[in-house]
Amino acid sequence: MKQIKITYCKIPLESIPFHELPSLSDRELTHVFCSSIPLLEFMGMEVNLLSVYNIFNAEINSPNDLQSAELLFGEVISESLPLRGKSKCVKLGNLEREISAKDLPDLRYNAGSNWYYLSNGRYVAMNGIPSEHKKVRHLEGISIYGENIIRLRIVVELLKKNVKVGKLTLSAEEYLQIGFKVLRSDPSLLRATDSMIWNGVHNWIPQMLSIPVYAEIPEHLRGRVLAK
Repeated sequence: MKQIKITYCKIPLESIPFHELPSLSDRELTHVFCSSIPLLEFMGMEVNLLSVYNIFNAEINSPNDLQSAELLFGEVISESLPLRGKSKCVKLGNLEREISAKDLPDLRYNAGSNWYYLSNGRYVAMNGIPSEHKKVRHLEGISIYGENIIRLRIVVELLKKNVKVGKLTLSAEEYLQIGFKVLRSDPSLLRATDSMIWNGVHNWIPQMLSIPVYAEIPEHLRGRVLAK
């Protein structure tokens, strides 16, 4: 067990053009809440394990208010969130907790048609354990999220939920078009070319669409590889 400091923040969403997005045009979402755990002690890299909560626009001023909050999607590896600049996150505070490697979620990756999972916070491809797609399809991947990709993922998850309940239908190409619009509007990518953004969209959107809606994953399987 390690004593770990968990940081809680509020992520701004004002840059997302919700008014232009199908089934989300009536949503005026200004911020969402998250927490991050440093993974340096577990995998030797200065990245974090990020949790994004399914709570938007609320007035929450203490990390204690988020302890029983539902996640919008599974925990992902991320860079440190910016606390300065135009799209800075607002820090709510820290909580310390004892965390063991076994408390961390399993993640997945694939090499061609071969699928692997990684556990105990050892999120490096060389530590991959062979598995099958059906046993890991509900797990998050090992790609590292930046602040812009976090905002993109939030939009994708909201759309997936609306598609699931029949509010609209979206083709893979329509998801890509929406993804481009979201990233093109992101303050952190103002200097990026359209080509760079399209490359990012084609890389990230298929990964995001391949994971089931989080609320539909049985609780005992969230962040855990399916047993034999």
